[in-house]
Amino acid sequence: MKFKKLTINNFMRFKGEQVIEFSCLPDKNVTVVLGDNTVGKTTCAQAIRWVLYGDLISTQYADTKKITILNTDVLSDMTANDYADVSVELLIEAEVNGVNNDYRIIRKGTFVRKFPQLKAEQRSESLKMYVKDYTTGSETPFDNTGADKGKVDELISELLPKDLSNYFLFDGERWSDPDNTKNDIKDSIYTLVGISPIRQMKEHLGEYGTNGRSSVIKTLRSKKTGNGGEYDTLTKNVEDLYSRIEQQKKNIEDANINADYYKKKAEEIQAFLDENPNVESDQRECKHLESVISTTNDRLKSYSKDVVSQFSNSHRYFAAPLLQDIVEMLDGVELEGIDLPGVTDKTIDTILSNHKCLCGHEVHENSFEEKELLKLKRLVPPAVIGTIVGNFKDKLNQWSSNSADLYDDIKEKADAYQNDYYTLEDTEEELAKMEKKIDRKINFASERQKMNSFKSQENTERSKAAQAKGIIESLESSIKTKEAQIASLEDRNKANARIDRYIAYAESLYKTACEIYDTKEKAVLGDLNAIIEKNFREMFNEQEKFAKLDENYNLHLYYKSLREGVSYTNMEATGLSEGEKVARNFAFIVSILELANNSKDEGEDAQRMPLVLDGPFSKLSDVNTSKVAGVLPSVANQVIIFMLDKDWEPSGLEEYTDPRFKYRVSKSIDENSSTIERQV
Repeated sequence: MKFKKLTINNFMRFKGEQVIEFSCLPDKNVTVVLGDNTVGKTTCAQAIRWVLYGDLISTQYADTKKITILNTDVLSDMTANDYADVSVELLIEAEVNGVNNDYRIIRKGTFVRKFPQLKAEQRSESLKMYVKDYTTGSETPFDNTGADKGKVDELISELLPKDLSNYFLFDGERWSDPDNTKNDIKDSIYTLVGISPIRQMKEHLGEYGTNGRSSVIKTLRSKKTGNGGEYDTLTKNVEDLYSRIEQQKKNIEDANINADYYKKKAEEIQAFLDENPNVESDQRECKHLESVISTTNDRLKSYSKDVVSQFSNSHRYFAAPLLQDIVEMLDGVELEGIDLPGVTDKTIDTILSNHKCLCGHEVHENSFEEKELLKLKRLVPPAVIGTIVGNFKDKLNQWSSNSADLYDDIKEKADAYQNDYYTLEDTEEELAKMEKKIDRKINFASERQKMNSFKSQENTERSKAAQAKGIIESLESSIKTKEAQIASLEDRNKANARIDRYIAYAESLYKTACEIYDTKEKAVLGDLNAIIEKNFREMFNEQEKFAKLDENYNLHLYYKSLREGVSYTNMEATGLSEGEKVARNFAFIVSILELANNSKDEGEDAQRMPLVLDGPFSKLSDVNTSKVAGVLPSVANQVIIFMLDKDWEPSGLEEYTDPRFKYRVSKSIDENSSTIERQV
């Protein structure tokens, strides 16, 4: 299959009609369209996608929901209620069932600038195809509306299934997107290499599920007849078992979709963490520094509180030296007396005035008792203060003892406060520096928890799928048992005998189809991985890593080995650079096309596809650009590249490009629209 010509009219960047003819030469099969960024190279690639499928690809400059396909100059020239058409025509040469035909596809959109808002609205869209038979020269028209509703879409799908568009219409701005290697990979590859028909045959003959519910074998068995209630019950039971198998297949499909979703989310977070390997540890360090600051502040407050508390009783410390001088002075005075606890001069005066002792003895005037009490009065406080001074000295000694360490304690607290204060300043300065270089809006620890949660959910969904698979195997066993019971109850008539022969033929074909399919399926994965490894090594001169598909056709990058004699083929390379992602995906796409070509050469019903690349070399070095570009003409039936001027010389594609098929997209500074011109 080859693209012959693209005609664009009023589509996005281009006002009026612009034409690109593509090279169909066998030895110079490359068509190149050069131009600067934003002048319209991607618009050409978008035009091919739009004419085929009626949709566009989001780019780094615009989202598909915000893209208006009507040229802005045409729109500005429209007045109220004016109409304008946008159209793209693509001419394709393809071989179908051994016959070469031309397929001319035309998609047209009609816009109106409706009063009073004067906003352009698309009022209609039409899709037509004209098929020209090379043998007769006749041209057959098909319309996608009316009696032929959907016919053109069906014909396009037969030529270029939309699922395969990621493998021949590739946007270079998405070369590093991991999803480019995950969308319906298995089905797309099987279609490209020509083993889908045998799979469809297998499903049609005898498989369960959506395709197998009315399979040939199943339908034939349903036509057999028998007698009795037991026969009817068994037949109904088998029908119920088939329904339960369908439900379990649906459960497997849902579980795998969910598992793939969780895996993708986990991989996205893993890639994000890998791209920021130091940020997570920096955030942990920030939390540690914040904890140190908080603890240090608490200690400083504690030191201050302790010092204030000690100064609250400091009068004893400062008064002790002064009071000691007083005590020394009193020590030089006669302070001897009688120390009768609780007895003072007032106590004696009370006894004398009452004329009765505490013991009840009478004390008369001028008596011996009165005279003794008067002598005693001169020996007790306040006449004699020796006791008070003694008590005072005891208290002073206690004050001196308690305040002896006050200075040392306060100095120790002050020194500790000063040291911790300096530590606090240093820690706060370190934290400020670290906060400037990390993004505190993203909690990396939380992201890692999310990633682990997604991985756990993926494992749960995989377990559900495995459980459903086990249930299916059990149900299939039950079906075989019940069908054997049904067979024993069926009428042995001619009609059933004839159906039995048909079933035997169908089962034999089904068995053969399964064997062929299994053999081809295993060979495809092995062959494709071998080609991927070869291309990845040769195209990027890679000696340390290799690319490989797993059993689910997800593409990974692995290390070959980390030291001599030790293989680490299961150690996946993570945290890939943009260049490595581009290299991996490039090798993948090129290898698929190479495998399809090899299959076609071996007589398989494979497809040789054109390859349309938009900006494929923008993220590659000149050396890698040369290596990759040198491979493309040999693996693709036809190569159409929209590229920057800077990549033209390093690519070396001039060797594979006829000058007649070298174009340039350009735009004047003072104009909005671009033009396409040959460079001959």
